[in-house]
Amino acid sequence: MSDALALKHVAITGATGFIGRYLTQALVALECYPTLFTCGRQPQSAALQMENRVRWVPMDLLDERAIAETMQQEKPAVIFHLAGTRGREATYRACTHCARLNVEATLQLLKAASQCGVERVIMLGTADEYGDQPGPLHETLPLYPVSPYAISKAAATRFSQTLFQREGCPVTVLRPFTVYGPGQPGDMFVAEAVSCAIAGQPFRMTHGQQRRDFVFIDDMVEAMMKAASAPQVEGQVINIGSGQATRLCDVASLIWELSGSEAPLLIGARPGGASEFHDTWADISRAKTLLNWEPRVSLRAGLHNMIAWERQQHFI
Repeated sequence: MSDALALKHVAITGATGFIGRYLTQALVALECYPTLFTCGRQPQSAALQMENRVRWVPMDLLDERAIAETMQQEKPAVIFHLAGTRGREATYRACTHCARLNVEATLQLLKAASQCGVERVIMLGTADEYGDQPGPLHETLPLYPVSPYAISKAAATRFSQTLFQREGCPVTVLRPFTVYGPGQPGDMFVAEAVSCAIAGQPFRMTHGQQRRDFVFIDDMVEAMMKAASAPQVEGQVINIGSGQATRLCDVASLIWELSGSEAPLLIGARPGGASEFHDTWADISRAKTLLNWEPRVSLRAGLHNMIAWERQQHFI
C-alpha cells in the first residue's frame, strides 16, 4: 500500500482541514509529495509548512473551466476529495451553500477527473447520511439525511455511484463516523471536553446517553490510503469507524479519569438537541473485507494522545 502510493502523483482538495492535514503529513512521510489544490492563496498553517515536499496549486472548485484546465495540466493519478462545507441549520443559505460546495463542486471534479484519466478518486461522505436509525449501520441501509450537510453528502454519494455505473468514474466513497484526534476543531465534543479538562474549566454537556462511534484520526488516514490502492473498490461506499458504540457520558468520564482533572464535569447541564440522533455506530465488515483495514487505536489510547497533545499546547 505504501509503495503503491509513493510512486503516484497524488492530489488533495481540502488539505487544510483536520483530516486533510493528517493525510498530507502521512503521505509526505511515505515520500509521496502531494499536490494540494487550494481555492485561494497558500495557507500559512504550520502543520502544512513542509518546505518543498508539497506543492500548492490554486483551483476554484466552483469554476468548472478552471477545474478542467487545472486537472488537464496536473493529471494526478489519485485524488483525495476532502473539500466541502458543513451546514447544520435548515436555512436557505445553508442549503444553497451545501448544494454548491458538496454536490455541484464534487460533480465538476469527478467529471474532470474522468476526462483526464485519474485512476482513483477517494471522497468522504458522512455517517449523518444514515439519519436516525438503530446501529450497527451497514452501507446497504436506506439513507435518511436530515441536515443540509447530510442531504448534500447523500446526494454526492448517490451521484458518484451513478457516475461509476454509467460513466465508469473511478470513485470510492468513505463514510467516516466520529473522527477525533489532536488538533480537532474546538467545537467538537471530544476536543471541547479535553480542552476544559486540561484548562480546569467546567464542562457542561447533555445527559450523555447518546452513543457514538469514535475512530482515531490515524486510523482514518490509514483507511483512506488503503482505499486509494485497494483493488475493486470503485463504486463502493465503505463505513470507517470503530464498530463500537460508546456513550458520550462515558467518553467524558474517561477524559476526566485520564487527565486527572478536578474541574467540574457537569453531565446533564445542557439540554439535548431536538434533532440529535441517539445512537450512531458503524458496521465495519466491508472495510475489513475490501480494504483489509480495521482500527488499531483504542478509545483510551486515542484520548490519552489527545490529552498529552493538549497539555503540550498549554505547556502543562
